Amino acid sequence: MDRKMADRRLIRLSQLPERMAREKLEDSDWVTFAVLVNKATPQSNSSGKTFSIWKLNDLHNLEVFVSLFLFGEVHKEHWKTETGTVVGLLNPNSMKQKEGYDGVSLTVDHPQKVLLMGEAQDYGICKGVKRNGEPCSQIVNMYECPYCQYHVKAQYKKMSSKRAELQSSFSGRAPSKVMGKGKAGGLRERICQDGFYYGGVSSAACAASL
Repeated sequence: MDRKMADRRLIRLSQLPERMAREKLEDSDWVTFAVLVNKATPQSNSSGKTFSIWKLNDLHNLEVFVSLFLFGEVHKEHWKTETGTVVGLLNPNSMKQKEGYDGVSLTVDHPQKVLLMGEAQDYGICKGVKRNGEPCSQIVNMYECPYCQYHVKAQYKKMSSKRAELQSSFSGRAPSKVMGKGKAGGLRERICQDGFYYGGVSSAACAASL
């Protein structure tokens, strides 16, 4: 790995849209790393040959995704790769975008330009539940929080409301466990903690009721 990385520029995947808009990365020797979060395989093009499309994210910015197209030998060698795998891309090529699509699509011309690094320990799916009862499908960085931004905000609003109700029931100072730090960040940390209870209701139960 040290040999493969020697003298190469490391570019964060979520920065690629901005970097590719102002730089000619094809003129440099660079590498990026990401997690395979979704894939469509196999696909068939007009020639009848199969290929794969991977959806990648670096878990740093959960709103920026990059597509990787695998053709020919690259597809044959890597199409069985499972979601949640950390992959490295050596000098991927940018693909011409279809009209109306402003995302970034990449491809590589050799199987060895795709490095399989193992399972991403911080990759996960939101533990929240949609209003229709189905599990949330948004990806999350488990190291930061097991809930997506939507469910964090929803729980925050619900728990803030509960806090207001609890505080209104006290004539004096509210218990410190209820008051916390008085900051959104502190309450967000409590939301994301496993086993956190607020007013007798666990954070997991709050998520399940959304």
